[in-house]
Amino acid sequence: MLSKDEIAKAMRGPVKLVDVPEWGGQIGIRKLSAVDLMYLRGLTHSEAGDSPKEDNPEENLSITCELLSLSLCDETGKRLFAPAELREWDGQQSATMQLLIQETQTHNGISEAATEELRKNSESGQTSDST
Repeated sequence: MLSKDEIAKAMRGPVKLVDVPEWGGQIGIRKLSAVDLMYLRGLTHSEAGDSPKEDNPEENLSITCELLSLSLCDETGKRLFAPAELREWDGQQSATMQLLIQETQTHNGISEAATEELRKNSESGQTSDST
């Protein structure tokens, strides 16, 4: 018989390990829950929920940090970073953030249109120091 922990792990899905050469190791990316996805949609869409919010670089960077905060994890699926910690990477880790965003979207089956919107959001949130 399955235990409660085994069922919860199966429901969460597998953690994808991603090589991050700049860090000299791997980081996990977990499957987003329906609540996570609804939360992100609420951040990116108008109050009516039917159309994307206007482009705002600061807000876009915050959304990108929320996405990564919900996704990046250890091998057991435990989240590693708060959004504020990830925001500190702006201008220093933009290439790594792009890699992690792409891997998160692929692992979670986020549509091509949503992927393009999040990629655009991430780029518009970079500072002039970004590479």
